[in-house]
Amino acid sequence: MLEKLSLSLMAVFSGVLLALMINVNSELAVATSASQASWIAHGVGGIVALLLYLIFKSRGSSQEKVEVKNRYWFGGIPGAFTVVLASITVQSEIGLTGTLALALIGQFALSLLIEQFGLFNQPTVRLSLANLVPTLFVTAGALLIIYAKVGGQ
Repeated sequence: MLEKLSLSLMAVFSGVLLALMINVNSELAVATSASQASWIAHGVGGIVALLLYLIFKSRGSSQEKVEVKNRYWFGGIPGAFTVVLASITVQSEIGLTGTLALALIGQFALSLLIEQFGLFNQPTVRLSLANLVPTLFVTAGALLIIYAKVGGQ
């Protein structure tokens, strides 16, 4: 129970960091360009990731060497597109809240497909009302956020 709570808090904090990152990157994109903001964000992120790697590696991991499949090296590609696309959409009429709400819908949709078909070595979880209804509620909420905001301006 405590581990589940701890993991849940980490996931929430991850969302906080994502919102902060998207907002800062969109401001940087206005000052420069969306692609330059992506380069800067990923350059700084790469340096921080290297530092974190060195810090945690020095603690002495007892994990065995695992073969890294070639496809794992392409994980940064979606991240680069995320920064560029979010930098553009945050500065549009849908704003930060709309961008994050729509991004959440995309995350839900893809995660449901990944779990439904067991893609990327994930356990198979059959699509059910229990995981579809919350996605529909989030979608409805996102649409209300965006259209109430746009319509109210």
